[in-house]
Amino acid sequence: MNMNRFTIKDVAAKSGTSIRTVSRVLNSDPHVKKETRDRVQAVIDELGFKVNIAARSLRDRKSNQIVVFADRRKNAFLGGFHNEVVLELHREAKTQGYRMVVSVSSPEQFEEDENDGFYLVQHGLCDAAILFDPHEGDRRVQYLREHRVPFVVLGQDKSSYQTSYVGLDNRAAGYMGAKYLHEKGHAAFALILGSEASGVNQDRAEGFRRYQREKGLDNQVLFGLTNIESAYKKTQSLLEAKSVTAIFVSGDERVVGVYRAIQEAGLQVGRDIGVLGVDDLEMGRFLLPALTSLVQPKQEMSKLALELIMEQLQEEERVVKRVLFVPTIAERESV
Repeated sequence: MNMNRFTIKDVAAKSGTSIRTVSRVLNSDPHVKKETRDRVQAVIDELGFKVNIAARSLRDRKSNQIVVFADRRKNAFLGGFHNEVVLELHREAKTQGYRMVVSVSSPEQFEEDENDGFYLVQHGLCDAAILFDPHEGDRRVQYLREHRVPFVVLGQDKSSYQTSYVGLDNRAAGYMGAKYLHEKGHAAFALILGSEASGVNQDRAEGFRRYQREKGLDNQVLFGLTNIESAYKKTQSLLEAKSVTAIFVSGDERVVGVYRAIQEAGLQVGRDIGVLGVDDLEMGRFLLPALTSLVQPKQEMSKLALELIMEQLQEEERVVKRVLFVPTIAERESV
């Protein structure tokens, strides 16, 4: 094999280190331990590894900034789940020596002024990007690809593009939620979700319906949750119709409205009406009764997303990786 054909990945594998560590050695990072530096350098010398100077000159123009593109919402900057994920991303990025810039954007249109993350992309002022839950036909995905910016989707990208993503298996979440409520003795229960245009909500509804078909159930799937108030009103309607003994809510932050509607009806959460959430947000543990919720492993997802970003920043050829986490259930007192 031609020694010039060896890549940084080969050096990392042979030295038993990460691509990031090899890169730090190549860039004379003083924080690399001497033992590690010597081991990596020995492999570099053994393989005759040579850095692609042209490619490296481009990579060395680093801003040490990663833009996180969040979906613009009517009534909130970020949802509760995304707030917690951004915090995890910030912590992980900091350990890698990167700053996080959060940019609120729209799947349909975006601006390129100096207050927008796309301005940073256009002018080479960011090294990579993370995109939350793109919609079908999301223009932001195409934009990032056209500008050849390394990026990872947190969620799923259902477009035709080959995009790396890290997310929750939302079909499994919908199925597990229905199964859990049914096995807890509930035969009549509803799933309430956000926009029907969202791939996340479509997948959760699909998993929920699959369990219904398997068990011969015919329970409601209601789209259209936009905020806490809409969850409150949908719950009022369900209770007035006396059609459910449990409610599966797509998003813990909306559960506040569900709880209020149940309590105003003179009923008790957990005893009279079961409530199951998704996300396992911190706030759910402090509700009364504490919320049973499907767990999204936010720390693990954030860490893996940053690892994929770092791989893309170091690799000359980007390999698409797609990882879905299966949720678990944090059982508390609401079902």
